Amino acid sequence: MAGSSDTTVVQTKSETNVVMGAVARLKAVFAERGFGPESSKQKMHAAADMLMNGISADSLSSDRNDYSSETRPVAVVLADADIAMRHIDQTRRAAEIYLDVVASDEPVEEELESLQAALLVCERAVLTFKQSLDEEQVDELEPLKASVDGLRDITDKFGDRVRQTRLSPSEEDVSDT
Repeated sequence: MAGSSDTTVVQTKSETNVVMGAVARLKAVFAERGFGPESSKQKMHAAADMLMNGISADSLSSDRNDYSSETRPVAVVLADADIAMRHIDQTRRAAEIYLDVVASDEPVEEELESLQAALLVCERAVLTFKQSLDEEQVDELEPLKASVDGLRDITDKFGDRVRQTRLSPSEEDVSDT
């Protein structure tokens, strides 16, 4: 055909999958703004070091990117919590849409693992924000906590889907009987 191109564009699953993309953006923003871990490798190294060498006072206070170690105005903390909430909501919506449109026999284990990792990052962010506020201001984080609960709910639905797929007999098993 005239004008057509045979060029094939190869994309990785994370580039084409809205869930993986949303989780990657969430984690990047959280790390960039300081209320999420910089990288899982750094956190794993720190955890392994702690297991091997025990906890020291230095190791507890040496996280140079610990959001709650800096004193910030309440308005800044709440604005950051709002940014976090928006990214959590975007990730939740992407996951809901993906689960609605993906074929029922399509595996979603990678998406589940990605959402579980995002959920851990979000839980850490909530704790970080809590530590940055006085007790009487913690109630201001309720919308953020509700967003994390929504992400947990859709993550649970992905888990249900994975379990359902694993428990369902395959077509080969059914045809053999």
